[in-house]
Amino acid sequence: MKPLISRIGAATLASAMSVSLLAACSSGDDGDGVTLRYFWWGSDARHAYTQEILERFEELHPDINVEPEFTSWDDYWNKLSTSAAAQDLPDVMQVVDPLMYPYIENGQLLDLNTVADAAHLERYSESTLSLSTVDDGVYAVPGGVSGFSVAIAPEAFAEAGVEIPDESTWDWDDYIETAAAISAANPDMAGSDIPMFSQVATVWLRQHGENWWSPDGSDLAFTPETLAGYWDWVIRLRDSGGTPSVETMVEAHGAGSSAAQSLLALHKVAMNPALATNQLGELEETSGGAAQLMIYPGESDAQVTGSFVKPGLFYAASAATEHPEEAAMLLDFLNSAEAIELQKFDRGVPVDPAVVEAVSGDLTETELAVADYNARVTALGPEPLPIPNANAGGAMDELYDRINIDVLFDRLTPEEAAQQFYDGLKAEL
Repeated sequence: MKPLISRIGAATLASAMSVSLLAACSSGDDGDGVTLRYFWWGSDARHAYTQEILERFEELHPDINVEPEFTSWDDYWNKLSTSAAAQDLPDVMQVVDPLMYPYIENGQLLDLNTVADAAHLERYSESTLSLSTVDDGVYAVPGGVSGFSVAIAPEAFAEAGVEIPDESTWDWDDYIETAAAISAANPDMAGSDIPMFSQVATVWLRQHGENWWSPDGSDLAFTPETLAGYWDWVIRLRDSGGTPSVETMVEAHGAGSSAAQSLLALHKVAMNPALATNQLGELEETSGGAAQLMIYPGESDAQVTGSFVKPGLFYAASAATEHPEEAAMLLDFLNSAEAIELQKFDRGVPVDPAVVEAVSGDLTETELAVADYNARVTALGPEPLPIPNANAGGAMDELYDRINIDVLFDRLTPEEAAQQFYDGLKAEL
């Protein structure tokens, strides 16, 4: 799982949001059956196994042809919004919250209640559909449950002679001390990344009894003071000597956010404070070593649990597809045991317990570690994440990215940054 909010350009998003219900879709009947377009993002490995999944689907349904379209995360949302503006959305697509909400608001995604039998909506619990349910319409199904964690390289800890903290008791000061100790012991490795995305701030806010959004997404539910406290912690981490330079972090941030490109995978740091858990396999394959998922610091003293698991991505269909039943059939197959046998937990842990049971005998140690992490977080009893605001949610990541970098370069104090972020996000509501 990539970060939950894309770095999409405001102008591009505005273009997509200006389009009302699409008049047409490029799928159709070529005379030999139905043709569907399916668009997704991911790594090369995801592209390869997804095409195998589609081949299996076509074998089961020889009258349906699926045309694959795929790209990287960094390009995906610009291409999707361009397709929306051209009234040419694919029949089936991957989406995430909050970026799916403008498409829902504009009537561009199919209400799956209209094809509930083909989509087998009964397989999904109310909670797993909560983020994709708007005004009683169900506009997407989860592709798997994921979350974010502190990922560490145990070998790096051992080489530095630093003990791995106890995740049940460590706090945010312990994190800084651990990062600094690793850097001090190993001049060729920094202790930790500086968090560049908003996921760690999400955990911080939740631990202080706040959230980005009110339960219905209509308003903000955090205070500038609490967010300033988070950015103060980030500055203390930066100044501890336990991280790469800000210039290095900004360069890595601009290069992309896949696990394979992370400084942890490249053996430049010992801790990554915001790894999407479904990327653990990609991280270990790239780094050539084992990694460990740890629950966030501060949970033992938090007002409420900050860590969370949620659908990492969703599958949706275009409201303009000429073949809604067939599109729903593909959505259903993407979450089938046959599909999960090939993709395992790359898109998250399946939400259907029967599917997990069906593939459990073939799971690797990495996949079992992801499932175990999800179980440990769930045992903490985290509150559900609120639905992001349809307007402000799409603008949040670009705003956060810019202000976070200003904080790291001391162009804004944590207090100034928090107020500026709050006011900017409030204006988008």
